[in-house]
Amino acid sequence: MSQLKDDHQWVIEEQRALDITSAEEFDRIAFAMRALRLLRPPMTVAVYPRTRSLSVERGRDLSTEPTGTWAMLGIPPNASRAHIALAVAELAPAEQRPWLLDLLALGAHDARD
Repeated sequence: MSQLKDDHQWVIEEQRALDITSAEEFDRIAFAMRALRLLRPPMTVAVYPRTRSLSVERGRDLSTEPTGTWAMLGIPPNASRAHIALAVAELAPAEQRPWLLDLLALGAHDARD
């Protein structure tokens, strides 16, 4: 049996699931990506479709510098705009969260995806 050497070590530091839903029809992944483009978090973020419950996982990438971080954002087909915005805002530095959440939630109705 051969062993694979992996230089990447991942540590999940936080995991949350939000179950707030909406029947509104829009491209939830595109909305999350738009919010991430506005936010520009100082980390690597993966956005993926999920079957149920919005999920945010964050951690450190131990193969990079000590401050290397990552996040995974799982978006279900019935997630609300407000809760996607909340999940994305959680990736921002704490001092940016209040205004960023307002910007994302209010801007959601200006540009339909």
